Amino acid sequence: MSLRTLQARFEDFDGHRSVVLRWRPAARVRAQALFVPAFGDEMNQSRRMVRLAAEALAGRGVEGWVFDLHGTGDSSAGFADATVQRWLADCRTIAARVAADPAVPLVLVGCRLGVALAVQLSHDLARPVAALVGWAPVLQGRAQLSGLLRAVALARSQRPEAAEADPRALWAAGQAAMLGGYPVSSALAEELEAFDARRAPRTTRVTLIDVRVPVGDAPVTVSEALRKRAAEWSEAGTPTEVQAVAGAGFWNVADLVDVPALVDLTVNVVEAALVGTAA
Repeated sequence: MSLRTLQARFEDFDGHRSVVLRWRPAARVRAQALFVPAFGDEMNQSRRMVRLAAEALAGRGVEGWVFDLHGTGDSSAGFADATVQRWLADCRTIAARVAADPAVPLVLVGCRLGVALAVQLSHDLARPVAALVGWAPVLQGRAQLSGLLRAVALARSQRPEAAEADPRALWAAGQAAMLGGYPVSSALAEELEAFDARRAPRTTRVTLIDVRVPVGDAPVTVSEALRKRAAEWSEAGTPTEVQAVAGAGFWNVADLVDVPALVDLTVNVVEAALVGTAA
């Protein structure tokens, strides 16, 4: 007998339709886990890891929900119309459906920029979430945008004859700039510059997980920036731990890779949160 089933269907959001996947436990649902996706192609690259984690959680009685933000994946909207505010609206819409039963705990699992979106979402919900798990967190939209701009600058330096116009010049002219294969509008760029998940999430506990490629036999360690943010949140009253797992950056590699340690740690964190909720 299967421990889980997969349901996929298109659902209505504000201004578009998007596919929603649900990994449903065969037995009683102990909790709901909403996966908040990464930015652009990082979302596509991380789909397999999200699926593996959702399947693992469903095997423990936690129903997993996966959806595509406005203009991404199988959304009916175009990416050129995407903004951070529209993405947050999508998060609130799906969270209201996922957390319809107040007796069932809700867990947020964010990947990359999805961690910052999950942090903001936690403040928009009617009740605190049981736990927030962040994979390779990008907590500032500026960091995401800067990485994309560096890639464009590198391409321009290597092939100046084939380079497109400078993205900031295009935005100043009211045009979209192609970054990472996606048309980023001036509105989205402006919102990313200002987006910072600085305020501590409204949740019982947070676990931020760094994914690092090991160097020799040395153990992987958490970045100092992530430690600092975790300390700030803990001091603000939200217990926040940081951990590191060894593995490739599955969100930005040529070939899909698995990081089993990340899945195992995610399951363990959620289990611990549910034990605390029950207590």
